[in-house]
Amino acid sequence: MTGVLSPLRLLRALAVVVAALVAVVLGARVPGPLPDLVLPVVVAGALLSGPSRGALLGLGAGWVVDLMPPGSPVLGSAALLYAAVGLVAGAGRREGEVAVGWLALVVFAASAVPALGRVLLGLAGSEPVNLSATAVQWVLTVGLSLVVVPLLIRAEHALVRRHLA
Repeated sequence: MTGVLSPLRLLRALAVVVAALVAVVLGARVPGPLPDLVLPVVVAGALLSGPSRGALLGLGAGWVVDLMPPGSPVLGSAALLYAAVGLVAGAGRREGEVAVGWLALVVFAASAVPALGRVLLGLAGSEPVNLSATAVQWVLTVGLSLVVVPLLIRAEHALVRRHLA
């Protein structure tokens, strides 16, 4: 089904909202940097659907992140950063089985986009930028994505094989 509200798109949207909600709850309770929980959902969706749909998924995910408390310092910045993540990850789309090394390279590159974007936004807005916290968050995000992205891809393939999505 390729309609606007296909079950697969609804599942991706639900995964984005749940990841954003969990990130907000954990951010309020856990001190220190946390991994980006929305990024693996965007990367997995982009790897499966290509750069243009990945950018749209990232844009939607970024809007969700922008609207969740505490929000972005500049409204819309997360939407643009996640759209770039979807574009970068979608450019790494390959037909058939994807090698682990290729997946790691795509995750590495896609995870660097929001980290660098946030640093540049902080510098442009003359806000203090904590480079060590940003580096720790990037490492945590890469580690989480290397585990979660293959699981999301397998789950989506299983749903498609069973004609559930």
